[in-house]
Amino acid sequence: MSNRISASRASHHTAAVFDRSAATYDRVGVEFFGPMGRELVRRAGLRPGQQVLDVGCGRGAVLLPAAQAVGPTGGVVGIDLAPTMVDLTRADTAHLPHVRVEVGDAEDPALPEATFDAVLAGLVVFLLPAPLPALRAYRRLLRPGGRLGVTTFAAYDPRFTAALGTLARHVPPERRQPPATGREDDFATRESTGDLLRRAGYHQVTVHDVPFESRFRDSDHFVAWVWSHGARTILESIPPERLPAALADVADVLSPDGGSLRLTTTIRFALGTREDS
Repeated sequence: MSNRISASRASHHTAAVFDRSAATYDRVGVEFFGPMGRELVRRAGLRPGQQVLDVGCGRGAVLLPAAQAVGPTGGVVGIDLAPTMVDLTRADTAHLPHVRVEVGDAEDPALPEATFDAVLAGLVVFLLPAPLPALRAYRRLLRPGGRLGVTTFAAYDPRFTAALGTLARHVPPERRQPPATGREDDFATRESTGDLLRRAGYHQVTVHDVPFESRFRDSDHFVAWVWSHGARTILESIPPERLPAALADVADVLSPDGGSLRLTTTIRFALGTREDS
């Protein structure tokens, strides 16, 4: 029981972080989540008329291209645990009658079994305390022959890692979060990621890593982008009086000359099929 309570608290803490970032999430002029979402939809091979679930829909990086792929004869349901994210995305898609956006738990969506032709989860499953039960839950939601598509981070740009490390050094010890333990091990390699999907009951599993380049005007633009997503927790942990020094150090790491920068993020695409029955 205590493990379930701890997992629930962790999920709601993560949801609260994304709720605070909802207004600017993927809205600061950086091409990041959009290209990754479009590629996931492309790899899932969606067709007109299909029914799709987008788990952890955020501001629509997967939801919108999925809605375009299935067209008005299909349907897309987006769920997210962050209420503000849901409200804003629902407003963004109000003109699309075949799209529905709801508050929902990515760990165990409360939706009818065998309803969807595809379940897509862009950059969310690795955040869950228990990815394997979640993947099994998605399998139950798929119709026989339905497709699962998930993405996770395979590799970060070294400068991104260095920038976050620089910020973390300005966080007082009493505000530092303990490192996550065990949750990401299943996603550490292509082989372990594929094995995770197979253990969840999927067949025809494929895993590929794809690099994406993101461009920033300068280090200030990078910091605005960090504020707009889950990494904002580091900035929130820095006392206000220390923040100017932290940002100056980040600028030295990222762009000593004050110019533009490009960061490359490698995304892991894992797809599998629910076997016909």
